[in-house]
This record gives sequence, structure tokens and C-alpha cells, in this order.
Amino acid sequence: MKKYDYYRPSASSLGRKKRVVRRQGSSFFFRFFLVVVLLLVVGCGGWLALSKGYRMLVNSQITDWHAKTISVTGVTGQINKEISALAAPYEGKAFSVKDAAALREAIVKRYPMLKGVSVSRGLLSGKLSVSAVHRKPIAKFVLPDDTIRYIDEDSTVYADPNPNLLEPVPFVELSGPVPEKLSPEFIDLVESTLKLNNELDFAFLQMDLKNNTVKMHMPDGCVIDFGPAVQLKRKADVAARILAYSREHYGELKSLDFHFFKYGKVFLTQTSH
Repeated sequence: MKKYDYYRPSASSLGRKKRVVRRQGSSFFFRFFLVVVLLLVVGCGGWLALSKGYRMLVNSQITDWHAKTISVTGVTGQINKEISALAAPYEGKAFSVKDAAALREAIVKRYPMLKGVSVSRGLLSGKLSVSAVHRKPIAKFVLPDDTIRYIDEDSTVYADPNPNLLEPVPFVELSGPVPEKLSPEFIDLVESTLKLNNELDFAFLQMDLKNNTVKMHMPDGCVIDFGPAVQLKRKADVAARILAYSREHYGELKSLDFHFFKYGKVFLTQTSH
């Protein structure tokens, strides 16, 4: 009779691996050590950054800023020297935001021929920087007291005792009170005629500021009456084409009248022979 061993472990139970309990102590200590090291690194880095920032803050003297050096850019020659002289009294002294605004206002008032005037403080460098740009005139005119004024591309009227002109500037005769700015239409007229200088090489412009009308006097004596100072760029182009056609087919004209231009009409008067 076959005997069975009921206490023999089965194959499935033999294949089972005995669960091994890992020791958690070493891995926990390693993670804790990494966290401590990371905190130390971050803390030291933060402390160094704060220390450096504090030193920069102290050196910049934000609350009690002093101008160590002065720099003037954008202009040259005599104007550069004069602006440097205006800023010189602030060198080595406390210079606040209010002082910067006052210096800028003084420069703008004394030098109307400059634009884009700015005064800034280098908080970390201690440099007092002044910058400006010389206006470029597109026309000039003479007032009743014989003083000369210029008009720039921004339509600003200004005085300039030393314009240092590289190119001739068209002359404009004005009647009526002179404003600080002229009409943008007038600027368009001057700029468009400068582009058409072969066809509209005028002797001078005449502008009535009270009635806002414009006349152009040509070297040959022809007078172009543009009427109201509107659509001047378009009128100048039409006048150039009329003059070019007239010179080729009919000779010189005495006048062109654009008062009824809005109705599509231009009145011509031919020079009598």
C-alpha cells in the first residue's frame, strides 16, 4: 500500500520566494542628507545674492544719488560744451529726480533747436547722462523784426542762431501771428515740393496764417495760388504736371489758381507775349 507524505510542501509553495524585509534606515538617512545639503546650498546662494544686492544698493545710492561723471551725447561742437557746462555744477553732488527734471527743462528752454532731450541717472555707474538731437529744418522764414525762424519735419517753429545747414533751406514768407506749430498740411507741401524740385523749384512760399492760405512764387515769376492749405501735396503734384505740359506746348504761365480745386478746376493765366 502506497503511503503519502501529507506534510511535504507542494511545488507551488516551493517556488514562492521568501519575502525579504529591506532595511529602511540607510535609504532614509541618504535622502535626509541630500535634503540638508540642498538646503545649505540654496541658503548660502541666497545669502550671497542678498549680500551682493545690498552692496549694489548701497553703492547705487538710490536715496542719496551723487553724480560721479557727466556724459552728453547726440550733439557736438559748441552745444555739447554748453550743455556740459550746465550739468557741471551737479558733478560730485547729490542729484535727485527733481534735479533731473529741472535740468531737462532748462536745456529745452535754452535750446529750442534740440528735440528728444533726456536726463538720466546711472544708478549703478553714478553717471549723469544727457542726450538730445538737433532738429533738421525743412524751411525758414523771417519775422517782422528780422529774426529768423525754422520749421522742422514735426511742424515745430523754433529759433536756431547756429543752424549749421548742410543744404539750402526753402524760404517762407509768413503773415499773421506765428504759432509754435504750423499745419501738417504745410509740412506736406514743403516736403512734396522738395521731392519735385525739378518741376517746382520755387523761389519762396507765402503763407497767410490768419486765412490759412498758401502761395508759391516761382523763379520765372509764375505764382501758384493753392488757396486753402488743404490737399497741398495733391495740388503740388497737379501744379507740377500742368507746368511741365505748359512749358512744352504753350510756354510759361503767369498764374495757377486752385481756389476751386475741390470742383476739379484749376484756372490758368498765360504770360502775354
